[in-house]
Amino acid sequence: MGKKIVCESCGTIFPFEKAKDFTVCPVCNASFDDGENESSTHDEKEKIDLDHPDMYYYSIDSEDKYEDKSWRRIWCECISCRYANSILYSNFILINPEYVKLKDGIEIRCKGCGKAVTNPVIPKRPDGWRELEMWEKDYNNLPKCPICHSTKIHKISMTNKAASALTFGIFAVGHVSKTYKCDVCGSKF
Repeated sequence: MGKKIVCESCGTIFPFEKAKDFTVCPVCNASFDDGENESSTHDEKEKIDLDHPDMYYYSIDSEDKYEDKSWRRIWCECISCRYANSILYSNFILINPEYVKLKDGIEIRCKGCGKAVTNPVIPKRPDGWRELEMWEKDYNNLPKCPICHSTKIHKISMTNKAASALTFGIFAVGHVSKTYKCDVCGSKF
């Protein structure tokens, strides 16, 4: 099994022996022309490095999104800074559901951190990869105790404030004027 033909529209891979006479893709009915077949074929023994990517791709613009097909893009996310980069679809030679591959001689840099893409193979983003960063961002926005910086706090209820005011009168002002109490150090803020 030497060469393969890849449909640029749907990413389906066909063995060269079976698909050499195809004029259209049997999956999506996109036409194959001679220039496409030569650029889409690749040797099966070619080294594909999916273990050390510089970016993950997560979205490919559909063909009917733009009137001008040259605007079509593949959306990739940098491993280092997680910046979402849009790269022109025409910069890729091989596009399938598992990974995309840049054409030879194309140099891409992340627009967020400026890091150059050294591995031309960009695999699909794994499920759950983005959620880790989202959790870190959410953690930064949680209310914290100003004394010990713990997030184990609870809101002082209006019932508790009213009971304190009735029991201690004017001496409950320090408790009644606060909103939260820390469960670790006991401070009120």
